[in-house]
Amino acid sequence: MTNMKKSYTSIIIILVIALIGIAQGLFIVDETNTAIVTRFGEPIKTTQSPGLNFKIPFIDQVRKFEKRLLIFDAPPDSLLTSDKKRLVIDVYARGKIIDPLLFFKTTRNETLAASRAIDIISSELRREIASDLQAEIIKTSREKVMENVKLEADPKIREFGIELIDVRIKRADFPDEIADSIYARMKAERKRKADKERAEAAEIDLTVRSEVDKEAAIIRAKADKESKIIIGNAEAEAIKILSEAHSLNTDFYKFLRQLETYETSFSGGNTTIIVPENSNLLDSFFGSNLNTTPFPTVPKID
Repeated sequence: MTNMKKSYTSIIIILVIALIGIAQGLFIVDETNTAIVTRFGEPIKTTQSPGLNFKIPFIDQVRKFEKRLLIFDAPPDSLLTSDKKRLVIDVYARGKIIDPLLFFKTTRNETLAASRAIDIISSELRREIASDLQAEIIKTSREKVMENVKLEADPKIREFGIELIDVRIKRADFPDEIADSIYARMKAERKRKADKERAEAAEIDLTVRSEVDKEAAIIRAKADKESKIIIGNAEAEAIKILSEAHSLNTDFYKFLRQLETYETSFSGGNTTIIVPENSNLLDSFFGSNLNTTPFPTVPKID
């Protein structure tokens, strides 16, 4: 009985050891990683295909590296341009492991690889900035600078099994000690331009208003002239019509004029009119026999 218990115990121990060995001998590589199997620190196999893989338990070790892009973020640095002016440049780069075995032999891990890549990029950036003018870097030549840095740094970084994809400037600015004065000058220049534009706008507005007032005066004068011409023509036409009417009946015209004179004379209220016997004023009222009839006394009109 005792021997049977010992046998069961041995079997269980063997099974546990076997399970542990199997667990230690299997490893999984996913799509985002590359795996290198090392034995006593030396690489013996590289696995890039995703899936389940096997290694010798307790002897072989597995190191995994990223297939995805690596980010190399350099700290901001104050660099001297060709015109002896300083710029604070902040850059980053992206790279990709293309030779996992070379990468493992030269850098061992991503942290050390990033440090070496940043050193190379910073060195090439310093050399490139030193050959360009400050104004060109800020305004126009950033792309050219980054392309040149990439072309020079990529062969050196490939020595670590890394391909440099691109280099980008995050910020290119003036040092803090001169930034305030530069911004003050820029602000003053913008204010000067704004004041100039406002003055030009006011001048244009005044010119336009003067032109409008001039045009309005011309239109009013023309309208006044035309109205006077119309009124004059109308009055002339009225005189012509009246003259033609008078020429057709002179006696009626004479009678009408006498009535107007009579109306004007008596329009003042209490009026006494004394006229000679042969006055034409009374002919219209008393007829032509006025000369043979005694002239009546003209009553006083209240």
